[in-house]
Amino acid sequence: MSDHMNKNMYEVRRAAIKGGGSACQRCRRRKQKCDQKYPQCSNCASAGAECLTYHSGKQANIPRDYVTNLEDEIAQLTKEVEQLRQQNHRSPVTVGTAESGVTTANDTNNLSAGPRPESDESSPVLQHLVASAQDVVVQPGNQSRYLGHSSGIAFAKMVMATIHVDRNPVPTSQQQLFQDAPTGLTTPASLPPRSAADHLVEVYFQYRTPHLPILSRTQVIDAIDSAYASQDGGRAVATAAEMNMFVTYMVFAIALVDVPYLSGRSSQSDGCFRSALLWVERLLTYSKSELQTLRVVLLLTQFVALSPAQGSLWHLTGFALRLCIDIGLHWETDTQASNVDAQLLDDRRRLWHSTYHFDRLMSVTLGRPPGILDESIRVQLPNPWINSRDDLSQSEANDYDIYTQRAHNHLFKLAQLESEIIHVQHSQTWSFKLAHPRPNWNAWLQDVKPRLQEWYATIPEPSKAHPQSIFAFKSHWQVLYNNTILLLSRPNLTLSFQAADQLLSSFDAATRVIDGLKDLQREGRVEMLWKSVHHLFMAGLVVIYGLWRSKEIRDQIPVGKSINTLQTCTATLSAMAETFKGASGCRNAFESLSSTTIDWLVEKDIEEIPNNRLEFESQVREVMGHLRSTFDDRNSGMGQIDTEYTSAFAAGENFDLSELLNAAAQWPDLGELDFVMGGQGGEVVAAL
Repeated sequence: MSDHMNKNMYEVRRAAIKGGGSACQRCRRRKQKCDQKYPQCSNCASAGAECLTYHSGKQANIPRDYVTNLEDEIAQLTKEVEQLRQQNHRSPVTVGTAESGVTTANDTNNLSAGPRPESDESSPVLQHLVASAQDVVVQPGNQSRYLGHSSGIAFAKMVMATIHVDRNPVPTSQQQLFQDAPTGLTTPASLPPRSAADHLVEVYFQYRTPHLPILSRTQVIDAIDSAYASQDGGRAVATAAEMNMFVTYMVFAIALVDVPYLSGRSSQSDGCFRSALLWVERLLTYSKSELQTLRVVLLLTQFVALSPAQGSLWHLTGFALRLCIDIGLHWETDTQASNVDAQLLDDRRRLWHSTYHFDRLMSVTLGRPPGILDESIRVQLPNPWINSRDDLSQSEANDYDIYTQRAHNHLFKLAQLESEIIHVQHSQTWSFKLAHPRPNWNAWLQDVKPRLQEWYATIPEPSKAHPQSIFAFKSHWQVLYNNTILLLSRPNLTLSFQAADQLLSSFDAATRVIDGLKDLQREGRVEMLWKSVHHLFMAGLVVIYGLWRSKEIRDQIPVGKSINTLQTCTATLSAMAETFKGASGCRNAFESLSSTTIDWLVEKDIEEIPNNRLEFESQVREVMGHLRSTFDDRNSGMGQIDTEYTSAFAAGENFDLSELLNAAAQWPDLGELDFVMGGQGGEVVAAL
């Protein structure tokens, strides 16, 4: 019996191998004809049994339609991949909280239609599927938001990698109160009350710090209105509103940096920044235009410039500059200037000059090469009056906005001058090339100095700025101008020789930078602490260098004034270190240098006191000689007095000397008195 059963099993397996598994086991077992037109044969369907076949590789029974299902699924996935490659914009993905029941993009990847049978990893069809999936990851197609043609690294991923903030992947509920949060908060913030939002908008456009014109007032108001409308309506945020939510939170985050706080900085700013980060990746990947992508990167750059611990300003500036060059914002043709819409053209110019300002800020401050040469740039300055035509009812706000844009244009001009200074200084170290000759330093110096003076003379009148604006403070403009003069005249590696007048000019500019930053720090108007600390520290080093190197500076500048300048620089660095921890190292180093310099100045002054006294006594002798000759001529009958005073001066008696000077100053000759009084001098003396 057992032999018979083994023989039947052998025949069944042999038949399965011969037939390639086309007939189901039920049909082969009953020796019936299997209907192969349908996934399940009619015999199995009528009997209500599962239609199985034997798989020799797995040595197990599997559904007979298993391979067909896999092929259909692969065909469907291949079709979807082709559609994703061809389409430029993806349909909006709704994001919400777990309480609202909205599904995220990550959740859709985890959903399954039901239990799936085990796959055969050795199947050539599955191997082809794996290879196709790898190609999808590595080859981004023709999308412009990937770095390189086959790197597979999305631009959004690169930007987010430069942000140094732990983000909460789940947004907070809109009912969360907008309240103070402890330091080190990692949860995002919700929208504040509308009254607080309007105040923050005014703070943003009061420009306590010179925020670059990345956004106009109209763009900010429209974004905030849309954000609060979507919140009040209780509907999900659509793709069109994602940019508005991001702009709203970024404006709040930047404005809250300027709001005075007891601990020196509001933690609400970091909370709003984390809320804005929830929208960044989708905006960078699926933005409607390249200008929108650039605006997102610039807003991140603007916040990181005020909070350097939150990200890498250097990388974000590089990303923004790369986008500008890809779009072509760095070169403006005459056709564009005449045919493009005025609002769009002004928007392109503002975004380009904001990017240019960030790039030159990093180059000039940190001494790094610029991302693009000035010879490759041709863009006009934005029109300050173009946005004032939209709303004539708010004339006062428009006047302030017009002044702010004029002030920004003036800052852009200064950035161009500083870029030229850095370029010419670096060119002095180049080897001689016939195609690229080095500029003549002396001739160029005579040309750039009048242009710097013209820039300072044409500063927009600070009295027309908003009273809370940093542009209303003359100290701000003084620091900017003198720091540029310092950049031009301070010692550097490219110029081995510094003339006495150049050292004196750099010393004077450094002193003015220190005084200006002291005033701004006292008024709470320092724009970027890291940049101000760098300027202050460099100015202090120039003062110390001039005192040690130049005898002319020590002779012309009193010792007390030099000591006061060094102490002011140290005190200002200490005040900045209270809110910016990165200034502590600069403060400690400068304290050591300044204390050594002050001790040296005091000792040197003590040594020079005897010499100065001898020089003073010799000068007094000359005066006494002149007085003695005067007394000899006018007081010939007072020889005894003259002899006494002369001997007293020779003995060094200061009291007698002062009496002699007093007598010479108060008792004129009687003849002169007669001349003044009309011949009545003798009578007056007799009466006295």
